[in-house]
Amino acid sequence: MKKKILLLGLGFCLLAAACNGKKTAKEDEQPNQTKQEEADSPEDKTEKPKESEDTKKDEQGTSKEEKEDDSKAAAEKELSKAPEVTFTDYSQDIKDEDNGVLMLSVMENCPVISIEENQDIAQRMNMVFEQQHVTNQEEITRKVQEAKDSYKNLSEEEAAAWAGYGYGMNYKVMYASTRILSLEAEGYDWQGSAHPNTWTSSYCFDVTTGDLLYLADILKNEDEARKIVSRHILDTITKDPYKDALLDDYESYVPDVLTENTFYLNEKGLVVICNPYMVTAYVAGKIEVEIPYEALKDVMNEKYLIGIK
Repeated sequence: MKKKILLLGLGFCLLAAACNGKKTAKEDEQPNQTKQEEADSPEDKTEKPKESEDTKKDEQGTSKEEKEDDSKAAAEKELSKAPEVTFTDYSQDIKDEDNGVLMLSVMENCPVISIEENQDIAQRMNMVFEQQHVTNQEEITRKVQEAKDSYKNLSEEEAAAWAGYGYGMNYKVMYASTRILSLEAEGYDWQGSAHPNTWTSSYCFDVTTGDLLYLADILKNEDEARKIVSRHILDTITKDPYKDALLDDYESYVPDVLTENTFYLNEKGLVVICNPYMVTAYVAGKIEVEIPYEALKDVMNEKYLIGIK
Protein backbone atom coordinates (compact mmCIF):
# COMPACT_ATOMS: atom_id res chain seq x y z
CA MET A 1 0.00 0.00 0.00
CA LYS A 2 2.83 2.31 0.93
CA LYS A 3 4.56 1.45 -2.35
CA LYS A 4 1.45 2.37 -4.39
CA ILE A 5 1.16 5.73 -2.60
CA LEU A 6 4.82 6.51 -3.39
CA LEU A 7 4.36 5.62 -7.04
CA LEU A 8 1.21 7.72 -7.29
CA GLY A 9 2.97 10.71 -5.76
CA LEU A 10 5.88 10.32 -8.13
CA GLY A 11 3.48 10.27 -11.09
CA PHE A 12 1.84 13.53 -9.99
CA CYS A 13 5.29 15.15 -9.68
CA LEU A 14 6.30 14.08 -13.21
CA LEU A 15 2.98 15.28 -14.63
CA ALA A 16 3.37 18.68 -12.97
CA ALA A 17 6.96 19.00 -14.23
CA ALA A 18 5.89 18.15 -17.79
CA CYS A 19 3.09 20.71 -17.77
CA ASN A 20 5.39 23.37 -16.36
CA GLY A 21 8.06 22.61 -19.02
CA LYS A 22 5.57 22.80 -21.88
CA LYS A 23 4.30 26.14 -20.60
CA THR A 24 7.84 27.51 -20.37
CA ALA A 25 8.70 26.31 -23.88
CA LYS A 26 5.57 27.96 -25.25
CA GLU A 27 6.42 31.24 -23.52
CA ASP A 28 9.97 31.04 -24.91
CA GLU A 29 8.65 30.37 -28.43
CA GLN A 30 6.26 33.34 -28.41
CA PRO A 31 8.91 36.09 -28.65
CA ASN A 32 10.60 34.22 -31.52
CA GLN A 33 7.34 33.99 -33.43
CA THR A 34 6.74 37.69 -32.84
CA LYS A 35 10.19 38.50 -34.23
CA GLN A 36 9.56 36.32 -37.28
CA GLU A 37 6.19 37.99 -37.87
CA GLU A 38 7.88 41.38 -37.64
CA ALA A 39 10.52 40.23 -40.13
CA ASP A 40 7.80 39.01 -42.50
CA SER A 41 5.68 42.13 -42.23
CA PRO A 42 4.64 43.77 -45.54
CA GLU A 43 6.54 46.92 -44.64
CA ASP A 44 9.84 45.05 -44.52
CA LYS A 45 9.03 42.94 -47.61
CA THR A 46 8.52 45.99 -49.78
CA GLU A 47 11.72 46.54 -51.81
CA LYS A 48 12.86 49.85 -53.07
CA PRO A 49 12.52 50.08 -56.86
CA LYS A 50 15.83 49.39 -58.55
CA GLU A 51 17.25 51.88 -60.96
CA SER A 52 17.52 50.43 -64.47
CA GLU A 53 20.96 50.37 -66.05
CA ASP A 54 19.79 52.89 -68.65
CA THR A 55 18.57 55.41 -66.06
CA LYS A 56 21.34 55.16 -63.46
CA LYS A 57 23.22 58.40 -63.13
CA ASP A 58 26.94 58.68 -62.83
CA GLU A 59 28.75 61.15 -60.60
CA GLN A 60 28.17 63.92 -63.14
CA GLY A 61 24.44 63.13 -63.28
CA THR A 62 24.53 61.59 -66.78
CA SER A 63 22.57 58.40 -67.49
CA LYS A 64 23.85 55.53 -69.62
CA GLU A 65 21.07 56.22 -72.12
CA GLU A 66 22.09 59.85 -72.39
CA LYS A 67 25.71 58.84 -72.88
CA GLU A 68 24.74 56.46 -75.71
CA ASP A 69 22.76 59.23 -77.40
CA ASP A 70 25.74 61.57 -77.11
CA SER A 71 28.08 58.92 -78.53
CA LYS A 72 25.73 58.27 -81.45
CA ALA A 73 25.47 61.98 -82.19
CA ALA A 74 29.25 62.29 -82.06
CA ALA A 75 29.66 59.27 -84.32
CA GLU A 76 27.32 60.74 -86.96
CA LYS A 77 28.95 64.16 -86.88
CA GLU A 78 30.13 65.18 -90.32
CA LEU A 79 33.89 65.02 -90.73
CA SER A 80 36.01 68.12 -91.23
CA LYS A 81 37.74 66.52 -94.23
CA ALA A 82 37.22 63.56 -96.51
CA PRO A 83 38.81 60.16 -95.74
CA GLU A 84 42.15 59.32 -97.30
CA VAL A 85 42.41 56.13 -99.36
CA THR A 86 45.62 54.30 -100.21
CA PHE A 87 46.02 50.85 -101.76
CA THR A 88 47.92 47.71 -100.85
CA ASP A 89 49.15 45.88 -103.94
CA TYR A 90 48.63 42.11 -103.80
CA SER A 91 49.40 41.49 -107.48
CA GLN A 92 51.43 38.36 -108.21
CA ASP A 93 52.29 35.75 -110.82
CA ILE A 94 51.66 32.24 -109.55
CA LYS A 95 53.73 29.54 -111.23
CA ASP A 96 53.64 25.76 -111.04
CA GLU A 97 56.11 24.75 -108.35
CA ASP A 98 57.24 21.71 -110.37
CA ASN A 99 57.88 23.13 -113.85
CA GLY A 100 57.88 26.92 -113.29
CA VAL A 101 55.08 27.51 -115.85
CA LEU A 102 52.81 30.49 -115.20
CA MET A 103 49.44 29.32 -113.93
CA LEU A 104 47.67 32.52 -112.87
CA SER A 105 48.43 36.21 -113.17
CA VAL A 106 46.75 38.13 -110.35
CA MET A 107 46.10 41.86 -110.07
CA GLU A 108 44.62 43.19 -106.84
CA ASN A 109 44.93 46.53 -105.03
CA CYS A 110 43.11 46.46 -101.70
CA PRO A 111 41.89 49.83 -100.34
CA VAL A 112 43.10 51.10 -96.97
CA ILE A 113 40.97 53.93 -95.55
CA SER A 114 42.27 56.44 -93.02
CA ILE A 115 40.26 58.97 -91.02
CA GLU A 116 42.35 61.02 -88.59
CA GLU A 117 39.28 62.11 -86.63
CA ASN A 118 37.97 58.60 -86.06
CA GLN A 119 40.11 55.56 -86.84
CA ASP A 120 37.45 53.23 -85.39
CA ILE A 121 35.10 54.22 -88.19
CA ALA A 122 37.89 53.80 -90.74
CA GLN A 123 38.57 50.31 -89.43
CA ARG A 124 34.91 49.35 -89.86
CA MET A 125 35.18 50.22 -93.54
CA ASN A 126 38.56 48.53 -93.93
CA MET A 127 37.11 45.28 -92.60
CA VAL A 128 34.84 45.13 -95.65
CA PHE A 129 37.83 45.09 -97.99
CA GLU A 130 39.89 42.81 -95.77
CA GLN A 131 37.10 40.26 -95.93
CA GLN A 132 36.89 40.67 -99.71
CA HIS A 133 40.65 40.09 -99.91
CA VAL A 134 40.23 36.80 -98.01
CA THR A 135 37.48 35.79 -100.45
CA ASN A 136 39.74 36.70 -103.37
CA GLN A 137 42.51 34.46 -101.99
CA GLU A 138 40.09 31.55 -101.80
CA GLU A 139 39.06 32.17 -105.41
CA ILE A 140 42.69 32.46 -106.49
CA THR A 141 43.52 29.08 -104.91
CA ARG A 142 40.64 27.51 -106.82
CA LYS A 143 41.66 29.10 -110.13
CA VAL A 144 45.28 28.00 -109.78
CA GLN A 145 44.11 24.41 -109.44
CA GLU A 146 41.84 24.85 -112.48
CA ALA A 147 44.80 26.16 -114.47
CA LYS A 148 46.98 23.22 -113.43
CA ASP A 149 44.29 20.73 -114.41
CA SER A 150 43.86 22.41 -117.80
CA TYR A 151 47.59 22.59 -118.50
CA LYS A 152 48.08 18.88 -117.82
CA ASN A 153 45.58 18.02 -120.57
CA LEU A 154 47.21 20.19 -123.27
CA SER A 155 49.03 18.81 -126.25
CA GLU A 156 52.69 19.71 -126.71
CA GLU A 157 51.77 22.39 -129.24
CA GLU A 158 49.04 23.83 -127.01
CA ALA A 159 51.36 23.82 -124.01
CA ALA A 160 53.91 25.86 -125.97
CA ALA A 161 51.24 28.55 -126.56
CA TRP A 162 50.00 28.48 -122.97
CA ALA A 163 49.89 31.95 -121.35
CA GLY A 164 48.25 31.09 -118.05
CA TYR A 165 44.95 32.34 -116.62
CA GLY A 166 44.17 35.79 -115.26
CA TYR A 167 42.19 37.11 -112.31
CA GLY A 168 41.86 40.60 -110.93
CA MET A 169 40.08 42.98 -108.56
CA ASN A 170 41.09 46.60 -109.06
CA TYR A 171 39.57 49.33 -106.89
CA LYS A 172 39.30 53.05 -107.48
CA VAL A 173 37.75 55.95 -105.61
CA MET A 174 34.73 57.44 -107.37
CA TYR A 175 33.77 60.06 -104.78
CA ALA A 176 35.06 61.12 -101.38
CA SER A 177 33.53 63.76 -99.13
CA THR A 178 32.98 64.51 -95.45
CA ARG A 179 29.82 62.34 -95.56
CA ILE A 180 30.13 59.82 -98.41
CA LEU A 181 32.89 57.55 -99.73
CA SER A 182 32.21 55.66 -102.95
CA LEU A 183 34.50 53.10 -104.57
CA GLU A 184 34.30 50.81 -107.57
CA ALA A 185 35.84 47.37 -107.91
CA GLU A 186 36.55 46.25 -111.47
CA GLY A 187 36.89 42.49 -111.60
CA TYR A 188 38.00 40.23 -114.42
CA ASP A 189 38.44 36.53 -114.98
CA TRP A 190 40.30 35.20 -118.03
CA GLN A 191 40.78 31.56 -118.98
CA GLY A 192 42.22 31.84 -122.48
CA SER A 193 39.01 32.96 -124.18
CA ALA A 194 38.74 35.75 -126.77
CA HIS A 195 38.17 38.28 -124.01
CA PRO A 196 38.01 38.16 -120.21
CA ASN A 197 34.78 38.06 -118.28
CA THR A 198 34.51 41.48 -116.62
CA TRP A 199 32.18 43.04 -114.08
CA THR A 200 32.06 46.11 -111.85
CA SER A 201 30.71 46.27 -108.31
CA SER A 202 30.47 49.22 -105.94
CA TYR A 203 30.92 50.16 -102.30
CA CYS A 204 29.19 53.22 -100.88
CA PHE A 205 29.85 54.22 -97.25
CA ASP A 206 28.45 56.75 -94.81
CA VAL A 207 31.78 57.97 -93.42
CA THR A 208 30.15 59.48 -90.32
CA THR A 209 29.25 55.96 -89.11
CA GLY A 210 31.38 53.61 -91.21
CA ASP A 211 28.24 51.84 -92.45
CA LEU A 212 28.10 50.29 -95.90
CA LEU A 213 24.97 51.75 -97.45
CA TYR A 214 22.17 49.65 -98.91
CA LEU A 215 19.21 50.68 -101.02
CA ALA A 216 16.96 50.68 -97.94
CA ASP A 217 19.30 53.23 -96.33
CA ILE A 218 19.24 55.78 -99.13
CA LEU A 219 15.73 55.27 -100.53
CA LYS A 220 12.55 55.92 -98.57
CA ASN A 221 10.34 54.72 -101.43
CA GLU A 222 12.23 52.03 -103.34
CA ASP A 223 9.40 51.11 -105.71
CA GLU A 224 9.02 54.67 -106.99
CA ALA A 225 12.79 55.15 -107.05
CA ARG A 226 13.21 52.10 -109.28
CA LYS A 227 10.73 53.54 -111.77
CA ILE A 228 12.75 56.76 -111.95
CA VAL A 229 16.03 54.83 -112.30
CA SER A 230 14.59 52.62 -115.05
CA ARG A 231 13.48 55.65 -117.06
CA HIS A 232 16.97 57.14 -116.91
CA ILE A 233 18.60 53.85 -117.90
CA LEU A 234 16.28 53.46 -120.90
CA ASP A 235 16.94 57.04 -121.93
CA THR A 236 20.70 56.38 -121.87
CA ILE A 237 20.99 52.97 -123.55
CA THR A 238 18.62 53.76 -126.43
CA LYS A 239 20.96 56.50 -127.66
CA ASP A 240 24.46 56.48 -129.12
CA PRO A 241 26.85 54.87 -128.47
CA TYR A 242 24.84 52.05 -126.91
CA LYS A 243 21.70 51.66 -129.01
CA ASP A 244 23.31 49.32 -131.55
CA ALA A 245 24.52 46.94 -128.83
CA LEU A 246 21.18 46.35 -127.15
CA LEU A 247 20.23 42.76 -126.38
CA ASP A 248 16.95 41.27 -127.54
CA ASP A 249 14.15 41.98 -125.09
CA TYR A 250 16.48 44.41 -123.25
CA GLU A 251 13.54 46.35 -121.76
CA SER A 252 12.54 43.39 -119.59
CA TYR A 253 16.04 43.36 -118.01
CA VAL A 254 16.23 47.06 -117.17
CA PRO A 255 14.51 46.69 -113.73
CA ASP A 256 17.22 44.19 -112.74
CA VAL A 257 20.13 46.58 -113.31
CA LEU A 258 19.89 48.32 -109.93
CA THR A 259 21.14 45.96 -107.21
CA GLU A 260 22.74 46.30 -103.78
CA ASN A 261 26.26 46.29 -105.25
CA THR A 262 25.78 48.29 -108.45
CA PHE A 263 25.15 51.80 -107.17
CA TYR A 264 27.03 54.62 -105.48
CA LEU A 265 26.58 58.29 -104.65
CA ASN A 266 28.62 61.23 -105.91
CA GLU A 267 28.29 65.02 -105.80
CA LYS A 268 25.61 65.05 -108.52
CA GLY A 269 23.38 62.08 -107.87
CA LEU A 270 22.86 58.34 -107.67
CA VAL A 271 25.03 56.42 -110.14
CA VAL A 272 23.85 53.01 -111.36
CA ILE A 273 26.30 50.58 -112.96
CA CYS A 274 25.07 48.56 -115.92
CA ASN A 275 27.46 45.66 -116.51
CA PRO A 276 28.01 43.92 -119.86
CA TYR A 277 25.32 41.40 -120.81
CA MET A 278 22.73 43.04 -118.58
CA VAL A 279 21.02 44.99 -121.36
CA THR A 280 23.82 45.35 -123.94
CA ALA A 281 26.45 43.14 -125.56
CA TYR A 282 30.02 42.95 -124.26
CA VAL A 283 31.23 45.41 -126.88
CA ALA A 284 29.27 48.22 -125.17
CA GLY A 285 31.32 47.76 -122.02
CA LYS A 286 30.30 49.07 -118.63
CA ILE A 287 27.61 51.77 -118.70
CA GLU A 288 27.16 54.19 -115.79
CA VAL A 289 23.87 56.06 -115.54
CA GLU A 290 23.72 59.08 -113.25
CA ILE A 291 20.31 60.02 -111.85
CA PRO A 292 20.38 63.60 -110.49
CA TYR A 293 19.41 64.15 -106.86
CA GLU A 294 16.76 66.59 -108.05
CA ALA A 295 14.92 63.72 -109.77
CA LEU A 296 15.09 61.60 -106.61
CA LYS A 297 14.39 64.20 -103.92
CA ASP A 298 10.86 62.89 -103.21
CA VAL A 299 11.91 59.22 -102.89
CA MET A 300 15.34 59.48 -101.30
CA ASN A 301 16.49 59.80 -97.71
CA GLU A 302 17.13 63.52 -97.10
CA LYS A 303 20.34 62.68 -95.26
CA TYR A 304 21.98 61.64 -98.53
CA LEU A 305 20.55 64.29 -100.85
CA ILE A 306 23.81 66.13 -101.40
CA GLY A 307 23.29 69.79 -102.19
CA ILE A 308 19.48 69.49 -102.12
CA LYS A 309 17.45 71.17 -99.39
